[in-house]
Amino acid sequence: MKENHMTTIYLIRHAEAEGNLYRRAHGWYNSTITDRGYRQIAALTKRFTDTKFDAVYSSDRFRTMITALSIYKTHGLPLRTVRALREIDVGYWEDTPWAELERIDPEQLANFSNDSQNWHVPGCESFAEVRERMRKALTEIAEAHPNGTVAVFSHGMAMRIIVGTLQGITLHEIDKTGHAENTAVAKLEYENGTFNVIFRDDASHLGDNIATVRKQPWVNDPKGFEGGIYYRASGEAGHFDVMHGGDVIGAVSVVSCRGGVGTIGEFWLEEDVQKRSLGEKLVGQALSYARSRGCSILSTGRIPKSNAVGLHCAEKWGFHPVHEDAESVTFEKNFEYDEESCWKRLQEVIEK
Repeated sequence: MKENHMTTIYLIRHAEAEGNLYRRAHGWYNSTITDRGYRQIAALTKRFTDTKFDAVYSSDRFRTMITALSIYKTHGLPLRTVRALREIDVGYWEDTPWAELERIDPEQLANFSNDSQNWHVPGCESFAEVRERMRKALTEIAEAHPNGTVAVFSHGMAMRIIVGTLQGITLHEIDKTGHAENTAVAKLEYENGTFNVIFRDDASHLGDNIATVRKQPWVNDPKGFEGGIYYRASGEAGHFDVMHGGDVIGAVSVVSCRGGVGTIGEFWLEEDVQKRSLGEKLVGQALSYARSRGCSILSTGRIPKSNAVGLHCAEKWGFHPVHEDAESVTFEKNFEYDEESCWKRLQEVIEK
């Protein structure tokens, strides 16, 4: 008589990453975790402190690998990366601001949110392809750990597709399911070749002060996305006009990329939009450009000490001071992935 084995899988979404914060389409694009994301990972670490795990898996993207530190480092386990656990590949959309997609590809953007079976853009993969690779990957993981407990780190849309599928929800109905919070957890049980969803989209370990998705206005928009700012290359390389509704409302530029460091030059918004929390989105554009030029660090350049707003915003937006003189402070944001550096940073957040 064949012995039955049950495997428990905690399927976990990555913490807040650049795409979530800067409102850019990131599927296979390899972005990293934000400051708020590290606080979310710290909360996730506490949630699973007393849970015994036999293995930890993640996609091969930085944002899941960093989030997985919460379990594999704290439980003394190796991290196994699986390409098939990646987010949906959004093709030519990759790293494009959602507001720009609303302008240049509104029909397909609406399909992505509300009619997944009719969504298709050049270079993408279909929802059905994501469903099949995720189902195969989770089945292989479950069968490799009979009677075990496994943590698996993946991505929002990929999880939405596979968890809905395991609940019997068709791809045509997937868009009716909710959007999981960053670090949200789904608990799956696998037995006799079948998955059972015990719960999904649970982010009870996050307080409202560190949540991401529940505070974003697009979640409650019937269209499934929000308007906002986009960018238009202007003048010299690295210079972008900040656009809203066809109007120029600001500018951002990266004036140099030397030694792996991209330095911000021009950075401004019209006075009447300065209080709309748009400034941080400009950082996302500067970071994107710097990364495309091979940089792993974004520098503010010298901010005069007399510029109290500039100093405050640099710290608020995740830059860290690296040089100070009598008249100015220079800040940097490191967006390179290094396991030990990321682990050290997480430990510092946990200890606060």
